[in-house]
Amino acid sequence: MTSFAPHTPPGERSQDVEEILVTRPRWLARYGTVLLAVVLVVLVILASWFTYPDTVTGDLTLTTVDPPRVLLAPQDFTIEEILVGSGDTVEAMQTLLVARSSATFADVASLDTKLYNARDESDAGLAAFVIPTEWNLGEIQETVFDFREKQSAYVNLRERRLDGLTTRELTRRITDRETFIRRERRRQGPLEDAAQRARTRVQRLQQRASEGIRNTEALNDQRIILQRAEDALQQSRGEVRAAAFDIELMRNQVESYRGGLPSTLTQAADELRASYDALRAAVSGWMRNHALTAPIRGSVILERGLRPESFVLRGTEIATLLPANAGNVIGRLELPVRGSGKVDIGQRVLVRFDSYPYLEYGSVEGTVTARATFERDRRLMIEVAFREPLYTTTGHRLDATPFMRGQASVVTGERSLLERFMDRF
Repeated sequence: MTSFAPHTPPGERSQDVEEILVTRPRWLARYGTVLLAVVLVVLVILASWFTYPDTVTGDLTLTTVDPPRVLLAPQDFTIEEILVGSGDTVEAMQTLLVARSSATFADVASLDTKLYNARDESDAGLAAFVIPTEWNLGEIQETVFDFREKQSAYVNLRERRLDGLTTRELTRRITDRETFIRRERRRQGPLEDAAQRARTRVQRLQQRASEGIRNTEALNDQRIILQRAEDALQQSRGEVRAAAFDIELMRNQVESYRGGLPSTLTQAADELRASYDALRAAVSGWMRNHALTAPIRGSVILERGLRPESFVLRGTEIATLLPANAGNVIGRLELPVRGSGKVDIGQRVLVRFDSYPYLEYGSVEGTVTARATFERDRRLMIEVAFREPLYTTTGHRLDATPFMRGQASVVTGERSLLERFMDRF
C-alpha cells in the first residue's frame, strides 16, 4: 500500500529550504544592474540601426499620358441608332450613336457639314446658301424657315424684284398665294393622318420586337413609310411658310406705294447675318444633344446593354474611348493633404493593385514624376511613372488596363524604430 508524506505548511519548512528561497544569488546582486543596463543599450542600438520606410498612402488609378475619355449622355434620351460596334476604331468627330428626334439625323448632319464647309459668308454668299426643302430638320426647322425668309427679304431688296409690279399685280399675286396656302393646308390633314398611322404601326412593331418577336423587315418597311410621310408633311409646311412670307413681302411693297418706308438693304443684310448665326447655333446644339461623337481618334468600348430603343439618363456612361496614341502607362494618385508636403519628385511608389492579391503577386514599383501645385477637395494629385511592362516585386507580369485601381504608398524617407518611438513622447 502506497503511503504519502504529510504536507508541510509554509511555516514549517526547513531552514535550508527557506534560505534557498529568500537568498539572492551573489552574481545577480553584484552585476544585475550592469547587465540590465547593457541589455537596454543593445536594444537602443538595434532600434536606432533598424530603419523602416516612412510613407504616405492614397488611391491610385492606372491610365496613360493621353488618358481614356469617358463619354456621357448629354441629356435624357432614347437611342435611335448605334453606328459603331464595341472595339471599333473611330476617327475624331465620328458619330457613335444618335438619339431619337423628330429630325432625320442624316439631314441635320448634312446641314452641319454644309455650314462647316461654307466658304463665302458675305451677304451675297449667305443669300445664295441653299438648304434643300426636302430635308427633315425637326426641332431646328423653325430656325431654317426664319433664315429662308431673311434670304428672301434680302434678295428682294437687293434686286428690287417687286418694284416693277403695280399694286393690282401685287394684289393678284397675293390672292394666288393665299389660294395656294388654303389648298396646301387642306392637303396637310390627310398627310398628318398618314404619318400618325405609320407612327402607330412603328410603335406597335417596336413593342413586339422588345418582346422577342422577330419582325426586322416589317419594322424597317414601316419606318421608311413613316419617314416618307413626315417628309411630305414637312415639305408642305415649308411651302406654306414660304408662301405666307411672300404675301408679307408683297403687302409691304403695297404699303410702300401708299407712303410707307421700305426696309433698307443694310438692315436686311444685318437680319440675314443674325439669322445665319442663329442657324449655326441651332444645328450645333442639336448635334451636341442628339449625336454622341468621338472627340479623338481611337478605339471605342461601348457600355454593356446599350441597344436601339434603350432609354438613358443624362450623365450615364455611354462609352470609353481609348486614344490611338495614348503614350506610356502612368498612375494618377490622390493623396490626403495631411503628410503630403513630404512627397517630392523622384521618390519611390509601391502600388498594390486591387485586382491582383498582394500576398500572391506582390507590389509594383513606380516613381513620382509630377505633383499638383495646389490641393483640391482636400486631396493632392500626384503623377506616377512605371517601367513597362509592369512587373511586381515577386516577378509576376501584370496586364495594365485603363482605370485599374490600387493602393499606393509613396516612400518619403527612412526612419528608425527609435525615432518612431520617440515621436510618441
